Amino acid sequence: MATTVVPAQSRIPWWIVLLLGIAYIIAGLFLVFQPLASLVVIALFTGATWFVSGVLDLISLFRDRTRWVWTILSGVIGIWAGLVLLGQPLVGGILLPAVYIIILALSGVVLGILRIVQGVQGGGLGVIIWGAVTTLLAGWLLLHPLAGVVVLPFVFGIFAIIGGILTIIAAFQIRQA
Repeated sequence: MATTVVPAQSRIPWWIVLLLGIAYIIAGLFLVFQPLASLVVIALFTGATWFVSGVLDLISLFRDRTRWVWTILSGVIGIWAGLVLLGQPLVGGILLPAVYIIILALSGVVLGILRIVQGVQGGGLGVIIWGAVTTLLAGWLLLHPLAGVVVLPFVFGIFAIIGGILTIIAAFQIRQA
């Protein structure tokens, strides 16, 4: 059995982990208590990121022209999507989570069907039931994505708060080590 020794100077300082945990808790509280404002901020940040990424893609063509069609396409789409989100942050605050919910729902339908098939092929009745429940819930979410958009900030917020608490605990464990 091999063990890896991490030199002390390469470890992350405990106080950085502590700050990260505090940031998670603050972000989680914003998501829980100010969900619309939080989604607008996320849309603005995403729009700025996509815009800058698109500009950098186009600038990269001066250095490297391989796959230039794809680089131009990704650059133009990044700039366009970024400008759309920056220009309409309220729409982006609803559209981004809706797309995320649709992707999750499609994944849930596929996974649910695969579980049902697995159950029929010998996985048992429990796997079939789990697959059916997953497929039904994901299908409902696919038909009602805005319901998921309403709940998504709260779910992410609660996970961020829990993750922040666990990260703060880890920071103090790092400090004691």
